[in-house]
Amino acid sequence: MAFVRTRGTTATLIEAYRDENGRPRQRLLANLHGEPDTLSALAKLAARRKALRTELDALRQEEINANQFYSMFTGKVLAGHQYSAAKRKEIDQLLRKRERLLARITEIEAALAVIEKDGAVIKKHCDASPAEVQAAVQRFQKKFRDAETLAETLKLGLEYALREQSKGAKAKLRRLST
Repeated sequence: MAFVRTRGTTATLIEAYRDENGRPRQRLLANLHGEPDTLSALAKLAARRKALRTELDALRQEEINANQFYSMFTGKVLAGHQYSAAKRKEIDQLLRKRERLLARITEIEAALAVIEKDGAVIKKHCDASPAEVQAAVQRFQKKFRDAETLAETLKLGLEYALREQSKGAKAKLRRLST
């Protein structure tokens, strides 16, 4: 029998069973990724999976372009082409960008694997209908967009406040220095 266990801020899906000696035991089935119940966790994972897949598609296109550049560059180097110091610096920056791109693609693929694994287990133990899951996904996406908007608004507000304080401090310094 599966149940949700909450410890501190983490919630997990746990299964109770008895071992070969008849003692009661529990095994971890899935992480609920910070959500209090299986429906919320399923909604979060579905929304996260969609966002990661969208990002991955965009990164794959960048990867194709980066690999074409890498092939062209290495081909010229193998042919004995010499680059200026400024051009080598630019090439090094592009190569580091390619490495970061490949690392991010690897991170996304690992996150998608975890989402697929946990999502399959959670889905098996979630009693909600597909319509209820879709409604929960919509609610999660709205909460996420609202949180992003709030964060951006606060960031802009802080930037404005700092800019105004900076102007005031500079004016005070001018008055004091004259």
